[in-house]
Amino acid sequence: MADFDFDKATAELPILRGFIDFVNKQLSVYMDCLNGFEGNTVRITRQVARITFPVRREIRDDQEVVVWDSMEDSSRPDIIHSSIRKNSTYLADNIETGFNEQQICWAIIVFMFAYWDEEVRAAIAKVRGVEPNDIKIDALGDLRILRNGIIHAKGIVTASEHKKLKKMADLIKPDEKLVLTHDQMHKVFVLVKQAIGEIFLHYTGNLPGAPSPDEIVGVAIQNAGRRDRNGS
Repeated sequence: MADFDFDKATAELPILRGFIDFVNKQLSVYMDCLNGFEGNTVRITRQVARITFPVRREIRDDQEVVVWDSMEDSSRPDIIHSSIRKNSTYLADNIETGFNEQQICWAIIVFMFAYWDEEVRAAIAKVRGVEPNDIKIDALGDLRILRNGIIHAKGIVTASEHKKLKKMADLIKPDEKLVLTHDQMHKVFVLVKQAIGEIFLHYTGNLPGAPSPDEIVGVAIQNAGRRDRNGS
């Protein structure tokens, strides 16, 4: 731990507060999206039961014709669909761990790392008078590995990169596409918040009563102003 420097610790607080707010907002977006995907699944499942007909094969003019199920409501021809998919595809996209959920997981991982690497890390380094690459946090380094797999390898973290993971190795399998369950994505958020706690404890982690970063599940910073030795 670094020696306590009140001025530097105070200067880092608004930076970390902004990072916390950003991460919490990503969590809110993630949960809202899951609710939307679940609602889509329920709505289309009911529609399928109401208006679709069984898939069947027919012979017309000596030609085999495949009649496919449809998402269109023939009783309401004025409806304009934003997309046209088989209802089976639509439902598969919206189920738990389906394409839509994984897309939002990937987007949030990329977004959180970009915000950390391009904004927060540089700002913390400036306060401490070091280079950004000198600020190393295990969980956020893992986030970089996940981000690189998403951007450069179609969501696959290679075995060699998987070996570099320090906090998130149990969330993914090497050489397989990154697919996160709800619990695993929640763990990603917890690890990022623990990383923020680790940054915050850079100056105070050796003081009596300071928590271990691994015990943190949520982080909040209150701006209570400067205190003197009497606590006033």
